[in-house]
Amino acid sequence: MNSFFSAITVYGLYGMSSIPFIVWAAKGAHAGTLASRSDRRWPGISCTIFRIVLPLLLIFLYAWNISEAAVASEWMPYQFLLLPPALGSIAGYGIGFFTGNRTTN
Repeated sequence: MNSFFSAITVYGLYGMSSIPFIVWAAKGAHAGTLASRSDRRWPGISCTIFRIVLPLLLIFLYAWNISEAAVASEWMPYQFLLLPPALGSIAGYGIGFFTGNRTTN
């Protein structure tokens, strides 16, 4: 039972640490979507690269290092700490894009 509460605490804190990144990315994607002048509004190229492509590269890099169990990387703890901002950025982009498309000027 003690290990259960420990796991809940760790994953709860891990989830809470991504909330600022969700808010930050959602506000940026929402503003970018509202500022878009195209027929199909979207946040833009740089917003998509910085909030979707680069975080996905971090996640794939972490997954690739985990899959190589024989060679433990020295960067694993730092890559683990980059996962909440990466996941929060992706989730915030989706939220901001969705709310920006639903808002009418």
